[in-house]
Amino acid sequence: MLDHGQIHHDEDVVIQEVLGLSVAISYPSSEDLFIANVGDQNVIDKMLRKFSKGIVMKDRPFTYGQLIYDMNGIDQFEWMVERLQAKPETKSATISLVTPGLSDPNLPCLSVLDAKIRNDDLHLQFFFRSQNIFGRQYANLLAIAALHERLAHRLECGVGSLKGSIASAHIYGYDLADARKLVKSHSTRITDRYYSMGPASIRS
Repeated sequence: MLDHGQIHHDEDVVIQEVLGLSVAISYPSSEDLFIANVGDQNVIDKMLRKFSKGIVMKDRPFTYGQLIYDMNGIDQFEWMVERLQAKPETKSATISLVTPGLSDPNLPCLSVLDAKIRNDDLHLQFFFRSQNIFGRQYANLLAIAALHERLAHRLECGVGSLKGSIASAHIYGYDLADARKLVKSHSTRITDRYYSMGPASIRS
């Protein structure tokens, strides 16, 4: 990411971006000691709430919990459970978190989740249209891992791999020095500065 990204911009802020980044985690877990040591706990707590059922966040136009558990009146989590229970080998336990034709400027970054049972393990795959890799992706992955674990528990399966693709994986220019420091020494603690240093429309 740091070596191969291309310089682009998000409004008035520079980003280093990789298009079509693939992510593969063989043994995902909602508890990660490294993330606990370097991550921003406020970001982690907020993201876990954002993925929770029945949570409304007044400062956000939607939550992933609403899109997963109450998408136009459909509980998509239960829909996946029922589909996988009815046909464990299915290739079509796939949900979308984007409403067609939505004109809101704040579209969900996480767009698709897909679940498959293979050899008694539940494998989960995702697609993000965009992700702030340094500032927030770690918190997203923890929340998705927790969802993965809940789904596997309901289906009485083991937790398999977590894989996915990010259409625009990027690091904001103001985070690049800290990102390089973290990769080299693991000594940096991540601070989310998106709302104070991000694009003009966010800062305002």
